[in-house]
Amino acid sequence: MPAFHRKHSSGASKNPPVLLSSERASPSNVVSDAAAQVENVPEKIQTQVENVAEQLQEQIHVPEKKKAIPLKTVDHIKSYPLVQETRSFLHEVPAARILHANTKPWLKSILESKVMQIALPVTNTVDTMANSSLNMTEKIVPSLKTKTYQKLGEEALLPYTYTKQYGKQATDKTVSLANQNIYQPTHNQVLKFRKYYNEKLYDTKGKPLVRSSLDPITAPLNNFFQKNYVKWFPKGADVPKDGFSSELNRSVALVINFFSRSIPVLEKNVIDTGMMPCHYFIHANKVLNKSLDKQPSLGFKDSLNGSKNAISELEKEAAEYIKSHGPQKLLTNPFHKGNKKNKVENAVEQGQAAIQDRVEEIQSHV
Repeated sequence: MPAFHRKHSSGASKNPPVLLSSERASPSNVVSDAAAQVENVPEKIQTQVENVAEQLQEQIHVPEKKKAIPLKTVDHIKSYPLVQETRSFLHEVPAARILHANTKPWLKSILESKVMQIALPVTNTVDTMANSSLNMTEKIVPSLKTKTYQKLGEEALLPYTYTKQYGKQATDKTVSLANQNIYQPTHNQVLKFRKYYNEKLYDTKGKPLVRSSLDPITAPLNNFFQKNYVKWFPKGADVPKDGFSSELNRSVALVINFFSRSIPVLEKNVIDTGMMPCHYFIHANKVLNKSLDKQPSLGFKDSLNGSKNAISELEKEAAEYIKSHGPQKLLTNPFHKGNKKNKVENAVEQGQAAIQDRVEEIQSHV
């Protein structure tokens, strides 16, 4: 039995017995105790990990998947051609693009809010009723599915189109009746009288007596007039120099030909001039859209930077246009060519010489 050394005292001793050096445990016992403790370590670690995982699962709250707000009515309205064309137009307007990009997150947060989730049954019922009313409206007005802005414009212009069509028909009919009942009989009588005095009095070779006497004056003027307005307005039918009883008749034909050439060009110029602000607005809109596309986002800061870049580019374009279309080009005289005579003066001189020759010819016949 091992010997213990105890302290002697009057009361019961509370101190545990102390093992003397000669009574220590053997090394084999120490090794076995250490091995037992090492085997218990993995079990303790595993237990601690499981406890921590359970605590984390209790603390982490997985949110439930939010139900989508019903938008059947909105999708139904988006299917209409008028709405699609309107959306396409607004997507090309920079202000609408910026507003849409900045309000979309805000609207999304409202739709996903708790209030909207609570009111989901009500919104679902309202959406179904509205979609049903749209279906009923389409049965009454089927053109909603096919109506476009182009068709609306054509329908709005129907009164003007019919008025123009029937007005042209009425005008053509009136001119035809006047030509058939008034002009042709009168012209035939004039031709008979001309034939009479050509045989009895003076042979004008089938030309009018008074009007043909002015041919030496009107012929050079007609040639000058025709040569210049054909340069200004090249599109149109040509007026021949032969086939007229006198140069005055040819003058009338030239004036009609001049207006037939010039009116379409002038109308186009007037329309283009009136539409210049619209054309410039469209161009500025394209420049601003290109500048916004180069920005990283459509936030207010990036949108402001894009707007500044677009304005600077438009200012450069305006400066270049002013330089290339300066006032000095508008003040140039197209008839002024150094010290040469004016072509109008030359034509007048030729007419005067021709008149003198014609007068001498008539005097010789008399």
